[in-house]
Amino acid sequence: MQQVNELPECSFCHSQDLELFYAKGAGLVVQCTECGLTSTPANEHLASHTITLLAG
Repeated sequence: MQQVNELPECSFCHSQDLELFYAKGAGLVVQCTECGLTSTPANEHLASHTITLLAG
């Protein structure tokens, strides 16, 4: 049986250490602290208590 992971993770390295921040040109951005991959946040990122919200 496959286990469902409720925590958001990086789509490249599967790390759960993510930062959510605001970039002036791009808006809200999620960045992986392990590999540096950046992406647009999904609903799972915004509802999670495991990310760090930084004011940009």
